[in-house]
Amino acid sequence: MQNNWTIQQTKELFDLVKQTSDEGKGLFSAFEKMAENCGRSINSVRNYYYSQLKMFELVPSLADDLGIVTVKTKREEFELFDEEEIVSLIRTVLTGKALGKSVRSIISEMANGDAKLALRLQNKYRSMTAHHKPKVMSIMNALASEGIVYYNPYTKQRSDAPDSEDKLSRLNEYIAGLDAAEVGSFLNLIKKLI
Repeated sequence: MQNNWTIQQTKELFDLVKQTSDEGKGLFSAFEKMAENCGRSINSVRNYYYSQLKMFELVPSLADDLGIVTVKTKREEFELFDEEEIVSLIRTVLTGKALGKSVRSIISEMANGDAKLALRLQNKYRSMTAHHKPKVMSIMNALASEGIVYYNPYTKQRSDAPDSEDKLSRLNEYIAGLDAAEVGSFLNLIKKLI
């Protein structure tokens, strides 16, 4: 999935926000429609909208030059994750999952009973694993270099569990160590299993 927005998509998003505002609807309906139109998550659309809105508020001439009309909406202060929060979130979830906990229970502990914060954390975790694999892989590499056991959300395995390539290497080593008679017995056993 592409993470870059075109100028046309940005215009379409702000047009949808204006249209839904004129119809007396909330921003969510504009985000939902745009998510359908461009194949992105609603959270991704919302995050992009607020980042662009902030930029257009700081540099109004940019919106004018692009022909984008911003709508004054009553909104809660949107809080972005900083780098440290993202790393902490991913590390906490991946190490907790390695202990057999669910993502939901780990995030519930992190949110300390705050349902809104729990939803925000869960959405960020899901977004990171779905759309920012290089960043998640970087965090997993750091955990591995520190000797910390973690859960790999892509292979669905703990870091200390041998992956299928590792198992194949071990099988090759085992077969290579057999003499001719043992290889024949091994192959007969495999034939029976298949």
